[in-house]
Amino acid sequence: MKILTILKNLGVVKENEAISKRVLSLEEKVKKQEIQIVILGQFKRGKSSLINAIMGFNLLPTSVIPLTSIVTIIKYGEKIKVFVTFLSGKKTEITLKDLEEYVTENKNPENRKQIEKVEVEYPSVFLKSGVQIIDTPGVGSVYKHNTNVAYEFVPKADVGIFVVTADPPISSAELQFLLSIKDYLGKILFAQNKIDQVEEKDRKQSLEFTKSVIEKSLDVKWLQFYPLSSRLGLEGKLKKDKKKLKESKVLDFEKELSSFLLKEKTRVIEGSVEKKLIFLLNEIELILNLRKQAIKTPLSILKEKIEAFGKEIRTIKRQKEDIDFILEGQMQKLISQNLINDVEILKTKQLPVLLKNLEEFYEKNKNLGSKELSDNLNSFLETTIKKIFSVWRDEEEIKLQNSLKSILERFSTEANNSIKRIIEISAKLFNVNAKTFETEQELMEEVEFKFSFDEIQVDIELFTPIVSRLPKFISGRLLYNNIRNEAVEEFDKHCGRVRYDFSERITKSIYAYKEELDSVLENTTLEIENAIKQGAEEKSKKTKDEKQTLSLIESQEKELTAVKNILT
Repeated sequence: MKILTILKNLGVVKENEAISKRVLSLEEKVKKQEIQIVILGQFKRGKSSLINAIMGFNLLPTSVIPLTSIVTIIKYGEKIKVFVTFLSGKKTEITLKDLEEYVTENKNPENRKQIEKVEVEYPSVFLKSGVQIIDTPGVGSVYKHNTNVAYEFVPKADVGIFVVTADPPISSAELQFLLSIKDYLGKILFAQNKIDQVEEKDRKQSLEFTKSVIEKSLDVKWLQFYPLSSRLGLEGKLKKDKKKLKESKVLDFEKELSSFLLKEKTRVIEGSVEKKLIFLLNEIELILNLRKQAIKTPLSILKEKIEAFGKEIRTIKRQKEDIDFILEGQMQKLISQNLINDVEILKTKQLPVLLKNLEEFYEKNKNLGSKELSDNLNSFLETTIKKIFSVWRDEEEIKLQNSLKSILERFSTEANNSIKRIIEISAKLFNVNAKTFETEQELMEEVEFKFSFDEIQVDIELFTPIVSRLPKFISGRLLYNNIRNEAVEEFDKHCGRVRYDFSERITKSIYAYKEELDSVLENTTLEIENAIKQGAEEKSKKTKDEKQTLSLIESQEKELTAVKNILT
């Protein structure tokens, strides 16, 4: 693309190593005609399973819990090979059976092994023409860092396959994610997975709902969705079961995808590159404007402006500290007042009900033999406690999530205001058009947490040989008294579990979100400070050099405008 050649030779690009690398990377993409298809969606939609179905092989690990935590790139190779690249730059080859040790949340929690990416080479005809398939962590799980990885990778890809399921239909977290990434990709295809798990009537109803929500949000009509079952598709390919393969509709999806790539590959790649260039050009324009205005400003006034800018930044940071303090207080209030109070209400209301039901159950079964009565009391207690806490947990999730969302919305608004103020201050001080710079991501995404809660197990040793030798009326009452005491203890224990579980996840979620926003704020500040600093350094040189620099910047601005005109 000619536009990349022009951009690559701009002085401001050559001087900025990070921007230069991004331009060269885009140029390399166009030359190689490699197209990256990123699989997107909420956790547990079957993204990894869909890739396995397309490959016809159990290539990636799958599970019933949120699993994928590292971006995994599948590309063509003559043999199966797996390479792990660490954040340090080190690259090592592993076996396919060891892949789970690096890419899954349970084996590599919060990426403690410091993995940048994993590349899997596989001899698939589908991949041979330069197609790469990328598996990403799902958004909306309890693992906030996985959501961040998914958001961060999208700008690097070309085509997205957005995976939804019939049950449940699209969530608000998924929709927010889709809205945030839609402008980065040249094309997005939609797949409705797991069609084998719901009745046809329910599937169609769910699909109509999901389609209408997306079409309305994206302001488009007649979106094409591809219904399929990755599970049946993989089984059909592995077992050469034509019936299952046909029922899965995976081959229909592959045919459509292959046809699309054959016809649209070059256009999609160039379209994807152009979208990435828009964000890059805005960033370059900001840098040029700040440098130019800094050079034009007399040195004495420039120093005053730099000092004023620094003073404003320090004020904003102090205000940010106050906001952080308030956020911390709101979080503690949510835990210490709302959550703990709700647990106490649960105990006050439900423990007496549990004990009453336990007594009634005993009265109905007290004529059973000691061993059978013991087993029945144990089973009743386990079932009842599980039901009480499962119902309460679902209600509490909704209640706490709404409160948490309200807290984060306020914090997000304040963080956004801080970023806007930094840009406005620089615009006012250096006559820079604030509209030339926009953040590349939505700061506030829908918060959706699924608090884990292990299956309740009540395993109390009520029955002993001594009990068996006692008269029935004595052994029965003894068993009942014991189970009643254990019921109180078990109930207290599970109150503590849910209280700890919810409080831990609230804390981690808020801190992770705060860290994300802080990073955007800090990067924005550094970007502006570096541009001003560079302009100041150029200003301190001789007048002749200053004129030459201004002439060069203005020339670069003209070239930049020409590049923008080509894109628009």
